[in-house]
Amino acid sequence: MKLYLLFLLLFIYSSNLTAQISLSGKVYSPQGKVLDQVNVQLLSLPDSSITMEQKTAEDGAFFFNLNKAGNYTLRYSHLGYETLLSKNYALRLGDRTVAIPVILSPQAVILDAVAVKGKAPSVRQYMDKMVVDVAESVVSEGNNVLELLEKTPGIVSDGKGNFSIQGRAGAKVKIDGRDIYLAGAQLAALLRGMQASDIAKLELMANPSSKEDASGTAGSINIVTKKNRRLGLGGDLFARAGQSRRPEGSVGGGLHFKNDRLNTFVNASVGREESKQHSITENRFYSNGMLSRVQKQQEERTLNPGRYHSVRTGATFEIDTTSTIEASINWIKGTFISTSAIHTETEVTGTSTSAETTNTFDEGYNNLTFNVNYAKRYSNEEHFLKVNVDYAPHTNKYDNMYRTQFVGTTTAVENISARKNVQDLSNTTYTARVDYSKPYDNSKLEAGYKFTHFFIDNSVHNDTLVQEKWVVDNNSSNNFKYTQHVQAGYLIYSGKSGKFEYQAGLRGEYAYIETVQKTLDKKHRKNYMDVFPNAFALYNLNENNFLRTSFGSRIERPGDHDVNVFRVYENAFSYYEGNADLEPERSYIVELGHGFKNKLFTTLSTSYGKNVITWITRGAKEENMTFSTPENIGRFINYSANVMYNSSFTSWWAGSHYINAFHNKYTGEVDGIDLDSEGSSWSFNSKHTLQLKWGIRSELLGYYNSGVTTGVQLKEATYGMDLGVEKKLMDDRAMIKLAVNGLIRNGNPRLTSTYDNLTLYHSAYPDNRKVLLSLSYRFGT
Repeated sequence: MKLYLLFLLLFIYSSNLTAQISLSGKVYSPQGKVLDQVNVQLLSLPDSSITMEQKTAEDGAFFFNLNKAGNYTLRYSHLGYETLLSKNYALRLGDRTVAIPVILSPQAVILDAVAVKGKAPSVRQYMDKMVVDVAESVVSEGNNVLELLEKTPGIVSDGKGNFSIQGRAGAKVKIDGRDIYLAGAQLAALLRGMQASDIAKLELMANPSSKEDASGTAGSINIVTKKNRRLGLGGDLFARAGQSRRPEGSVGGGLHFKNDRLNTFVNASVGREESKQHSITENRFYSNGMLSRVQKQQEERTLNPGRYHSVRTGATFEIDTTSTIEASINWIKGTFISTSAIHTETEVTGTSTSAETTNTFDEGYNNLTFNVNYAKRYSNEEHFLKVNVDYAPHTNKYDNMYRTQFVGTTTAVENISARKNVQDLSNTTYTARVDYSKPYDNSKLEAGYKFTHFFIDNSVHNDTLVQEKWVVDNNSSNNFKYTQHVQAGYLIYSGKSGKFEYQAGLRGEYAYIETVQKTLDKKHRKNYMDVFPNAFALYNLNENNFLRTSFGSRIERPGDHDVNVFRVYENAFSYYEGNADLEPERSYIVELGHGFKNKLFTTLSTSYGKNVITWITRGAKEENMTFSTPENIGRFINYSANVMYNSSFTSWWAGSHYINAFHNKYTGEVDGIDLDSEGSSWSFNSKHTLQLKWGIRSELLGYYNSGVTTGVQLKEATYGMDLGVEKKLMDDRAMIKLAVNGLIRNGNPRLTSTYDNLTLYHSAYPDNRKVLLSLSYRFGT
């Protein structure tokens, strides 16, 4: 109750503040796009002395609040653009003046028919996050977001919806700063249905501030989608076609309208893809330390087809010069129909049996997000009140059936096994949050409250084939309900003293989790109250060098799939099930970094985790079967060092390069079996952008991951090289892009898992080499 009263008092107090004089405005490019990070100086006349100075926000806006009447002018400067002076403004007490919208002209230099324009680095390091700009990337064209993340510096992906940052597993994925409460296969399916061309940037927060949710032991990955930043009425159309082992393509477009007060947009796209890939799995079973049997599986998997649809629409209205209200709707729907043929051979003491399995898998998801937010700005950009409300219903449907024919040494049919699995899953999220920020002379106080209610209803129906009749399998059919209720509040105090900048935050989260196994008539309830301190510090050694450090703590609470104890069969030889006894995982992260200009950044970090949650695969009681389940395995420690460098080799050749080396060590005990697993790894990512003749721009991306140890698993090396070329046409309104993904790549990323009586080797041959052609056209203003 005290927390509610605090925010009520803050709201009343802030609502009664009045600015004596305010001057605000926005800055645009010649194409009508807003420009952020433009340096705006308020100059006092007649001597042109600098009264105030700030950079424009993401929406291109700036806001000055002052208490001295007089005559002023504005000076605008930005890398790659000509400096501009505004007209004179005579400001008097009580005035609320909106400056005439400013359009900055690019500053270009012609060298041997090569046009060069200033551009911000594609990878930037801030005190609390690393930002990767992908909005203008050529090589990302045609990739879905899952593929985009796999090639992003600092991220390691297993391709199944699980991500690591700097070698630490358990990174949380967000979209536009909002949690999506999906994990594993569900998250992977959603990201496959999103196109990289709709993404503006990726924010990697290895140690997020107290403003962010504490969930995600490795930090968070925020996917920021593109927003309309162009003035007037206009739109765009696009068409893409690609070819790998199978074809794919998508079409779409959008409309937008923007004036000084209203900004509205709608974007839509549809796509279709096919793919063909195969994998090889070898299971080695041991008994009393001796190899007892070997099982080999070869799987051919075909996606035919995968369909996805998306619609994004929204509007922002400026109530006055200090207040805005925004509403948006995002809809993503996908259907993936795949078939696979699995050949299995099992060898036991000189004899062998084989099995042929056909598997059909029909997966569909429907994701909706409704958002409304209100923002009130007071004396300047850092003095604000924000209220945000989200409603997000999400549904998944799985329809899976496999049929296995076992064949003995005589080639006669000995047994037939078949199973049907139908799952209907719905999860609904309600979120409301309030954020308030109040600056002082050299410091700032931030406070916030967030309420989240997350509910899952999962119905699973399994049938098995018994004497050519389908019979309900009560051991795996179930109805499962999962509820997670979280209330959180935070306080952050930050400031600057000379060359020293600092931030200290404290976040408290109360979580209530309830699981209901309706089939078993069992209910489990758990609640946690946790406090998460967080601190950042930055010291500017001189105008070119700075040092930074940070400390934070994180948590990972067991999700619905982690605690659902019922089995889900993947095929006739493997299944997975949850663990109702899981405890939350905690982690503590320390970072130390150095920055040189906006070019070279070095970071050293260490992370310690306890009650680490990881999935372990082992031999089942049933012969020739394996099963996977999550366990709290004990302790985890990570040491990491990375270097990020933004280069400019010539006036027409720029690049960004990232290298990361880390060591993971896991120790603990599961079911009386000691676990001691460790490994060192490194990764490298290098992107080169070349501005060539005749308005042609090209990008070359190379990446290498040496492999990573996660729990009992070792994922071996992956590498690749992508190439993209683009050409603008029709006065820059049309664009043609050609991208080759997997120009060079390893065709069989491998995984090894060793635990107890099972050693598993898995080699995948994904369909990730493709050529894509994209055409787009922009119309209107």
